Amino acid sequence: MHVVILTDRKESLLELAQGLGGDVEWATAAEDVLSRAKTPPWQLVVVDAMMPGMQYKTFLIDLLRVNAMLSTVVITDMDEEAFHEDSEGLGVLCTVPGNPGRESGVKVMDRLCLVLGLG
Repeated sequence: MHVVILTDRKESLLELAQGLGGDVEWATAAEDVLSRAKTPPWQLVVVDAMMPGMQYKTFLIDLLRVNAMLSTVVITDMDEEAFHEDSEGLGVLCTVPGNPGRESGVKVMDRLCLVLGLG
């Protein structure tokens, strides 16, 4: 699986990336991801909502306009119910905590494989 992680905290998210397995790319600018999202090799975009200046909802809306077939995961410390209300309709697969470990990546990939009918 090809994944891109949009963050400025690469060092803090290395364990998450290990859990995601596959081919992980890193991006630090939303514009870079959006410009490549129309025909990317990616199946998953992980968005770090805790990145300074990141308006995750705006990014997700823009991403949906470019390629609605990409699965998305948001890194946030927002509680699940509040996040669900805030992001309803944006097609987010799930969230992971602000400081996710390897197990969070494994859970994300298990869920993605299930949704894609791969497992």
